[in-house]
Amino acid sequence: MKTLVALVLTFLLACHSHEAGHAHDQEEGGSAAEPEPIALTRWTERYELFVELPPPVNGKPIAYHAHVTRLSDFYAVREGRFVVRYKRADGSVVREHAQVGAKRPGIFVFEGEGLPTGEYATEMAYEHEGATDVWDCGLIEVLAAEPPPAPESADTSITFLKETQWKIAFRTAWSEERAVRQQLEMTAIVEPAGDDQLSLGAPTSGRFLHDPKRVLAVGTRVSKGDTLGSIVPNVADEDYAKLLFAADEAAIAKKQNDEEIERIKPLVKDGALRAKRLVLLENEAELLASRARLAQQRLGALSGVGRGLPVKAGMDGVISELLVRNGESVEPGATLVRLGGSTRLWVRAKTFSRGPFDQAAPSALRVGISDPLDLSARSARFLTPTPVIDPETRVGTWLLDLGDATLPAAVRPGASAVVTARVGAAETSVVVPQGAVVEIDTRPFVFVQIDGEHFEKRAVVVGPQDAGYIPILRGVAKGERVVTQGGFDIHLAAVMGTVESHRH
Repeated sequence: MKTLVALVLTFLLACHSHEAGHAHDQEEGGSAAEPEPIALTRWTERYELFVELPPPVNGKPIAYHAHVTRLSDFYAVREGRFVVRYKRADGSVVREHAQVGAKRPGIFVFEGEGLPTGEYATEMAYEHEGATDVWDCGLIEVLAAEPPPAPESADTSITFLKETQWKIAFRTAWSEERAVRQQLEMTAIVEPAGDDQLSLGAPTSGRFLHDPKRVLAVGTRVSKGDTLGSIVPNVADEDYAKLLFAADEAAIAKKQNDEEIERIKPLVKDGALRAKRLVLLENEAELLASRARLAQQRLGALSGVGRGLPVKAGMDGVISELLVRNGESVEPGATLVRLGGSTRLWVRAKTFSRGPFDQAAPSALRVGISDPLDLSARSARFLTPTPVIDPETRVGTWLLDLGDATLPAAVRPGASAVVTARVGAAETSVVVPQGAVVEIDTRPFVFVQIDGEHFEKRAVVVGPQDAGYIPILRGVAKGERVVTQGGFDIHLAAVMGTVESHRH
């Protein structure tokens, strides 16, 4: 994968190198004699500006090469109006230069009328769809004569062009100070809240038979009144062979009696036999039918065949726990199934940690490969200040109430999860988003943005991650712009030597 990324990056940079040579009308070997350009990088809440221009000289047209990046997705803007204003000390505008429409995606290339010698407060603006973002670009001096060519630079920063940044997954953010705490990760299972559960017990001793028309499993949704199975009562001190013989004997006796009834009915009708004989046989038939029926019921109870006593759902919800397998024997009152609602959920987390658990608070919940769910902004809470430790296994169990907020579909009863908790006292530290730290040769690095197209690779010392942020103990100061996505691409470009400076 790294090789593939490197090849793609090489291709993109090579394409840009070819494009830049044509776009900027450079002459071979001409850039070495040019003065050092003014390079400015500024941000608003919505856009990043990176602009280069040669040092303005009295009366000469000013050439601009401005890059505007949309911070919502870090792509190049494709339309809009770019404006440069030069102001006097009293705030009045001396000159305004503007360009409508980008020459290429993200890039405004144009010239403006020259200015007299002096210092001017400069602001630049981007206007699009009725909204205007303004950057304060400080003081720019208009020189009386051409400055000398730029000397050879000892700059060791890495050049990574805007045109390349716009073509890959790339983002930046500010380093900041935050209160960070230690993190504790625990494996967990999602289940219905305890006060939203109902246990179904066995009405008598017997064998619990699952309903063959329904799949009984954790997470199965049921409605109130649904039949989940049945309890076939136990038959004490019965021998299967004796019951089988009794059932067969009753069936044979009933059959013989029925045949005798059919034989003597014509005789009674013809007067050859008295009617009392037929009445006695018919009464005997009822007794034999009852005896056969009872024998079959006793045999069915022992063999598990028969309807038994139904076990029905007492509420709408899902099966949160199935405690008895199909056909297992249970005692009276034994819990068979637990049902739970789906509106309020708990998470049962397990930990081997011995603490400390001071001021513990849940911070994140991850189910499968989905993005972690931020719990700090929800009403989620632990039901006890510390986990309950099993005296035999020494495993701690912590119940987390997720509250009444709407949850993703993946967070459902029975789902496996990972819970992250923040514990211990908070300490203020400079932090960067988790993606800003890149591991290279087993060491952590952060790429700091010097300006729009130049970056510095810094070795850092990091602390434990906290809620998506990593404390930087050494290497990055508060308020520096860091690369949060695309840092490894910058590293590959620097190692492969494919990055080239370009002078606009």
